[in-house]
Amino acid sequence: MTHQGKFYGLGVGPGDPQLITLKAVAILKHIDIVAVPKSRMDRDSVAWEIAKVHCPSDIQLMELEMPMTSDETVLQAAWQKAASQILDALHSGKSVAFLTIGDPSFYSTYTYLLNLLKRELSSEQIETVPGIMAMAAAAAKVNQPLATGDEPLLVLPGIEGVDQYAEIPNLVVMKVSRNLPEVLQNIKENGGKAVLATRVGQAGEKIRELTDQEEMGKVDYLSLVLINRPVK
Repeated sequence: MTHQGKFYGLGVGPGDPQLITLKAVAILKHIDIVAVPKSRMDRDSVAWEIAKVHCPSDIQLMELEMPMTSDETVLQAAWQKAASQILDALHSGKSVAFLTIGDPSFYSTYTYLLNLLKRELSSEQIETVPGIMAMAAAAAKVNQPLATGDEPLLVLPGIEGVDQYAEIPNLVVMKVSRNLPEVLQNIKENGGKAVLATRVGQAGEKIRELTDQEEMGKVDYLSLVLINRPVK
């Protein structure tokens, strides 16, 4: 009977190859296959750019297409195909590490893939390795706490309705490219400090404080805003 391989979900941090955990690096050094998610097969993978400096030069890559779409049918097909490829490798005795930016349990495609793999694998065959999240790295870059004392912190996934949370002093708006105008309007109306962070730790990193006077169009998908404001 063929020995079954082990599956790892590796959080590789926000972008800086030095912001990857020692545990993730150790796994990358002995893993058989690195599974690399791509929004399109002809595009580079940010997660692989982070991880590759820690991998042996002859590491085997498994490129998985994870399209950026809201079409549930397309997404389900992509997740199922990826799960099948990974399972084939595991059943042949290979160990597989699936890379994900930031933390694998935080707004990650990994979660959908994991749900499929859990149907076929035992809990001993799966290990999820946490990573540093972009919001933590962004706060560190500007020497600003995400929250202090007994203050609450609310994380929003770029949805509309930021103004519904005026009682929360600390907000993180992820994927803010979808509703930056609303966030700017909220800042103008409620005051406080807001920091826009784009591609934290990656090439093209931009981090700056927003003002209540500026107007801004679309920003990079990998952007977030840290908001700290007085509670009304």
